[in-house]
Amino acid sequence: MVKIILIFFISFTLVDAANSCIECHRKKGISLRKTFMQALLVYGGEKNFKTALFYYCKNPTKSSSVMDEEFIKKYLPLKPIKVSDELLKKLINWYWDNYKIEGNLK
Repeated sequence: MVKIILIFFISFTLVDAANSCIECHRKKGISLRKTFMQALLVYGGEKNFKTALFYYCKNPTKSSSVMDEEFIKKYLPLKPIKVSDELLKKLINWYWDNYKIEGNLK
């Protein structure tokens, strides 16, 4: 029973955190898909993408951003994301799974 409650809590926390990311991007008019594709062009593969995004979320800087100059001027400096490393990794996995091309084409 404790495992079920823990799984429910973790799932709820992940969904809540993902919705926070989505809402912030919407309010700023920043496409999650465009951001994903830009990062994928820069980092190439899943492992590099996830590692770079993790460190960017923890310490966002102009030099570590993959976005264009206009974006950087408008939105930086961002504040580091205040979630646990474990939750951030789960959010990044969710982001990857939902925006990757492979397996998502219809």
